[in-house]
Amino acid sequence: MNVETTVINNKTYIEVDQVDIDGVTYVYLVNFLDDNDFLIRKLSVKEGNIYYDGLKDNNEFDKAMMYFAKKHKNILNNEE
Repeated sequence: MNVETTVINNKTYIEVDQVDIDGVTYVYLVNFLDDNDFLIRKLSVKEGNIYYDGLKDNNEFDKAMMYFAKKHKNILNNEE
């Protein structure tokens, strides 16, 4: 199994999931050493290289989180 990882602010994050919203791919990243530390980033391709870009504001973060939650609602409901 291939696992995508990236280093952001000297921390290693694992790419857990992706969702596409209006032509933008959002990525859910979890800190390799602390699963309470997570990031949402959007993928962009520049000159053939893939980058994790930050979100523009809290509304974009909330929208991405809502899509991730909807995608995994069955899992989230079973954890209760």
